[in-house]
Amino acid sequence: MLRRVSSHQRPGFTTIESLIAAVVFLVGLAGLLGALVQARSATGQARRLMQATDLANDLAEQIQLWKFDGTPPGTLGGTDARLLFSDPLCADDPLDKTGKLLHPGTGGYNAYKACMHGEVMLTLGGLKFGGMQKPVFRNEEGDPSKNLTTYERFYIVRKSDDYRLQIWVKVLYLDAGEPRVVTTQAMRAMPRGGFH
Repeated sequence: MLRRVSSHQRPGFTTIESLIAAVVFLVGLAGLLGALVQARSATGQARRLMQATDLANDLAEQIQLWKFDGTPPGTLGGTDARLLFSDPLCADDPLDKTGKLLHPGTGGYNAYKACMHGEVMLTLGGLKFGGMQKPVFRNEEGDPSKNLTTYERFYIVRKSDDYRLQIWVKVLYLDAGEPRVVTTQAMRAMPRGGFH
């Protein structure tokens, strides 16, 4: 005798339903992994920006400690030699509105960098610098030989008026192969008198 096939389906999933569910799960998992990778990248960018900002603020705070009394920089007992006025190339455009620092290797980039005061000026003539000594941060990766972010610190000094100096601090670094610049400003004022 032939058995009758039941018209009722058995409880559970068919193979095709299971395959479709697995594909949907894998697509969702791939999206989640993509979001995690993107979040990690964004966290790295934010960390580098924060470190550059910390370095800029550190240098601006240190500059506030340098002697400024209105006498020409570098004179015996006078204003700190590190507060020499910068070349007009960068002093007239301290915000780099023309974007020279965003084009490494060009003549404009090299000239603008050369007119700013750099790392050498921080300890000019054996002067003490109490700020961060090396502008290098290690990223969270385990290999100590890799994943270092190196920053370059610069500052521009220009006369604001007979009583004040404007100081622009710049920190340059690379993020995903692209140049980035963080800029901050500080003012130095004399309590009395003006430039002698």
